[in-house]
Amino acid sequence: MPLSPKKRFGQHFLRDPAVLRAIVALGEISPGERVLEVGAGDATLTRALLAAGARVTAVELDRGLLPALGELASREPLLRVLPGDAMKLDYEALPYPQKLAANLPYNIASGLLALLCGWPRRFPLMVVMVQREVGERLAAAPGGKDYGSLTLWVGHRYAVEIRRWVPPGAFRPPPKVDSALVRLRALPRPRVEVPDEEAYFRLIRAAFAHRRKTLLNNLKELTDSEGKSPDWHGVLARAGVDGGLRAEALAAEAFARIARALADE
Repeated sequence: MPLSPKKRFGQHFLRDPAVLRAIVALGEISPGERVLEVGAGDATLTRALLAAGARVTAVELDRGLLPALGELASREPLLRVLPGDAMKLDYEALPYPQKLAANLPYNIASGLLALLCGWPRRFPLMVVMVQREVGERLAAAPGGKDYGSLTLWVGHRYAVEIRRWVPPGAFRPPPKVDSALVRLRALPRPRVEVPDEEAYFRLIRAAFAHRRKTLLNNLKELTDSEGKSPDWHGVLARAGVDGGLRAEALAAEAFARIARALADE
């Protein structure tokens, strides 16, 4: 009996052989390399990764799909199946480095990438299928509606490339939107230098909190641990950034200048 995708898990099983080959090729997989697959589904991509010689750890939440994955693992010594929620997995317990190659479930794609991008040494290369909207947010340039805190978070440690657009017909069932095949390659060092990365990203989240507000007006809502607000006019002046701009107009280096000026406050 064919395995059925479930809407509540955001499942759309990939069926296009050309796209499967592209994922494997973009992953630059050598025989014996460790590869993590999140959302193994009906194992279509799993089989392609195994055929390339990868040592695959396949994560799957849907209990209805686990028996078939377990049966495949009994025949494939390079496959390990991890039942459970990828958002709750203890990634620090997994061997590393390893690559990620996945047709990500739509309902966790943004959150999972935000999580995994905190570990560039664990995941030096990731090739993922995501909704087109998510792909555009990941790869956005400053100045557009897609550019935001997710862009800056992922881009701080990874170079992001959209390698191809994938139409709905490549999946079963077809989603209602196009998808994007995205490759993320870890940078040798963070994109910008800041004195405190946690403070840097807190600054960015505050700057994008209300997209229609100016940078200055958003930052006025950001206070320190004692509830005090910095002299944002002075901070922005020292950073050489116009507080009348909106956050989407600023590249990473501009936010880094603000973070450095704030640290000197």
